[in-house]
Amino acid sequence: MASREARALLRLLQLFDSQFPIGAFAHSGGVETYAAEGAALPELREILQSQIALGWGRTELAAACLAWQAAADPVQRGALAARVDAIKVIPASRDTSVRLGRRLIALVGRIHPALACHLVVDPPHHAIVVGAVARLLDVDRSPMLLAFAHSLAAGTLAAATRCMPVSPAQAQALLVEVHGALAEACARVERDPADSLWSSTPALDIRAHQQTYLRTRLFQS
Repeated sequence: MASREARALLRLLQLFDSQFPIGAFAHSGGVETYAAEGAALPELREILQSQIALGWGRTELAAACLAWQAAADPVQRGALAARVDAIKVIPASRDTSVRLGRRLIALVGRIHPALACHLVVDPPHHAIVVGAVARLLDVDRSPMLLAFAHSLAAGTLAAATRCMPVSPAQAQALLVEVHGALAEACARVERDPADSLWSSTPALDIRAHQQTYLRTRLFQS
């Protein structure tokens, strides 16, 4: 493997490592609300499938893809950020995205100081920062999208193992089940990222909003 490819792969692995401290583990995206209503593995499967087909499998992947393309164009990046901000109609989800993006900018600026001046985006939604950072780290678009999709799915499953009667082994088996759907979502976004910059998950959005009002909570959102 060429040194450029090796470095890019290592940077990609670090960017999506579960130990990368931006705080994503503290958010469930509404999964905790489903758990409070008694959801288990069958419901989790439906949640994940919906997220991939109509939720972050559209909006987040498309935003990351478009940000990767516009990494050197602050005007395009700003317009993209405004559009993503408008799409995220649930305050908790919108605020979480901005917080994660802001933390990612701070951490990348700390470990890659030369990139700090290129990571100005307002509002700094997580997916946009991911795409821009990947491009600046010389990570190719396709592996970035696959790794991002995998991390989003893994995040849903990790949250579920903490609040639903779902074991880590069951979560990993479910992740294997959706590998094909994840690959297709990434391919679809690459073909036409602008056409995928939307979401239609009203039930998930409602649950994400309701989570704020749970009497007891494990997750911030």
